[in-house]
Amino acid sequence: MTGDLSKHNFLRAVGVAEDLQRLLGKQGVPVELDVALLALDDFYEWFHDHVLNYHSSTLAAYLNELRWGIHDYLGPEFSRSIVWEGGDPPIYRYTYPPGVTSRFGQESYWALMNLVRSKPYMRRFQVAKWQKLRY
Repeated sequence: MTGDLSKHNFLRAVGVAEDLQRLLGKQGVPVELDVALLALDDFYEWFHDHVLNYHSSTLAAYLNELRWGIHDYLGPEFSRSIVWEGGDPPIYRYTYPPGVTSRFGQESYWALMNLVRSKPYMRRFQVAKWQKLRY
């Protein structure tokens, strides 16, 4: 809901207010639509400025670990498929897996292997446990 509020103007906020109204109703707090509309500013400020900011380091660590996981998973395939042909700068090519025969598949494979060719920019890191205790 906070993402919707971030990317749309106030005219599209009625749908978010209806979502908030339903959510509150499920928790036993029935509110009128106009009250839900009035609450959107506070809702956005709380979840965007407080909750999201609090969890931003943890989210960054998760995304970074996901990127490293993809890199580690694809490393053996990269090592299998790359062929260095020498030169300065070095020239290389990839040997495609047997099932990758279409031009689109080969271009996608090449782009993916090029991403694996170098390590992710950000080293692996963890956040302190106290950054995961609230909300």
